Amino acid sequence: MKKFAFILMAAAAIFASCNKEEGPQGGGNTPGGNLSVKADFTISANPCFVGDEITFTATATGGAEPYTYTWTIGTDINLEGQEVKYTFEKNNAYIVKLTVVDSQGNKAEKRKNLVVNPAVIAEKGEVTLVWAAQTRGYNAVSTPAVADDGSVYAVSGANADYPGMLYKFDKDGKQLWTKDLVGQAKGTPSIDTDGTVYIGNGSANGTATVYAFNPDGSKKWEFTPDKFWAADPTKLAASIQTTVCGIGPKNIYFGNCGTTGSVLAVDKATGARVGWVTNADGTGGPAGGVRSGVVITKNGQLVWSGGKYGTHYISQSKLDGAGNSGVAYDGRYYPFQAKNNSEGGLAVLTINGKTCVAGLFTSNDTAVPWLYAFDVTNGEAVCAYAIEDSPEMDNGAVVVTKEGYLVGTLNYSNGQENGGIIIVDPTTAEGRKVAEYRVQEKVSGSPAIDAAGNIHFGTESGNYYVVDKTGKLIAKRDLKELVLADSRYTQTIPLTDPAKVYSSVVIGDDGKIFIHFTNNDSAKKRAFGAIVCLQVKECTGVSDSAWPMFGQNRRHTNNQK
Repeated sequence: MKKFAFILMAAAAIFASCNKEEGPQGGGNTPGGNLSVKADFTISANPCFVGDEITFTATATGGAEPYTYTWTIGTDINLEGQEVKYTFEKNNAYIVKLTVVDSQGNKAEKRKNLVVNPAVIAEKGEVTLVWAAQTRGYNAVSTPAVADDGSVYAVSGANADYPGMLYKFDKDGKQLWTKDLVGQAKGTPSIDTDGTVYIGNGSANGTATVYAFNPDGSKKWEFTPDKFWAADPTKLAASIQTTVCGIGPKNIYFGNCGTTGSVLAVDKATGARVGWVTNADGTGGPAGGVRSGVVITKNGQLVWSGGKYGTHYISQSKLDGAGNSGVAYDGRYYPFQAKNNSEGGLAVLTINGKTCVAGLFTSNDTAVPWLYAFDVTNGEAVCAYAIEDSPEMDNGAVVVTKEGYLVGTLNYSNGQENGGIIIVDPTTAEGRKVAEYRVQEKVSGSPAIDAAGNIHFGTESGNYYVVDKTGKLIAKRDLKELVLADSRYTQTIPLTDPAKVYSSVVIGDDGKIFIHFTNNDSAKKRAFGAIVCLQVKECTGVSDSAWPMFGQNRRHTNNQK
């Protein structure tokens, strides 16, 4: 015990002698001073915008006064003083470092991140709010569908508080009827030539269901998990993510997503399964299942994205003739492993005489998004364009211009104008950038192209844009402010946050634009959203291109014309 006490006393003596050392390493041991200097600072606005004058104010404690204050902002901005001001001319994400030194040479540092956004883009163009209607719950990725008579179908309710609901509005925005749907609603309605509406939704708790409704709201049939996804349905906890049903002459095509995914053909008249797709070896379902939906090409191929497991395809006649049995898919496009986030829509087009499917995926190794197209007869790449100046996408979609160019949607990085859209000519293997419109906003849904070739899209920041095919801005509107400025909706659509757009833009035959968004108010659990019908001066109708919007057309048949 005595030996242990002696060791403690010796250690204490050594510690005390170290603290008597003065100078830069001594912690400022002056009469009345603390042992160390501490630094902190405030930023008058963070994030801020290019052109804003920002004030940085430092505080220091401890050590021995007076203090000196030096600032480093990014790599080439250096300032001195306790309070400094700076006007940023370039947008970026900066590291701000404050260094405080006291009169004894003791030093302290403090770092903070600062995001300088690009200057706000002024609103532009003639955009009229024709009508708006509130929907309950959180609209994630579901996109409205427009019937031949101008009536509109929309889905919302994608959280535990608000299960899915299907709405029908007439052409003037009057609600005609609603239908409760099981589980989380993330599907998109598709409308057949006879007016039948197909919609799938449900999360990975075995609730996934596909419904067929008649135009009057009566149920035609429903496809439930007990007769669903594979030879042994009890082995699958089916989940529907962003699905839109592909509509053929006799059958519709849809599937479950996940590692035990599935792809099905179902009789349109009865809802009976007539075949399902297995893995290449004839066992199980194709890994990844169906994300976004099954597209149908003119040469009779069914194609779908399986996320990180690649884009698969099978002959339509092969699956139609399966006789309620499993048949192996024909092939897949799988250039390298992608991230499991390819939930955006695919597009079908002809490139150099070949029937191709195009989409977006993100490399799992480099996090670089790629805009791709491949030949659906053999799975060979036709074009792969790396968008190296944008971050990875978790949704994103592709549409096709009248010239045969691909239009892809983009995510953004803090402080960078690298979101928006990009237009690529896919006729060469590496692709060629034709034009772009970049903003510091994320575009999660699909754009849509009008008859004049202009491109319409919404952002997660709540803005609606129209740009021409050269990347020139035609119109921009804040959707929240557009709704709040209309006295018709002051009470019924009390938006408190930006009108966050995850879903895709739809253009009707008469040029009217439909967008579904959610009120991004987490305190209220995102309890409602709204669908808006807009009119833009320059928009008279939809483009006559191969794939001008999500699902190919306003009815979302996912079928190449």
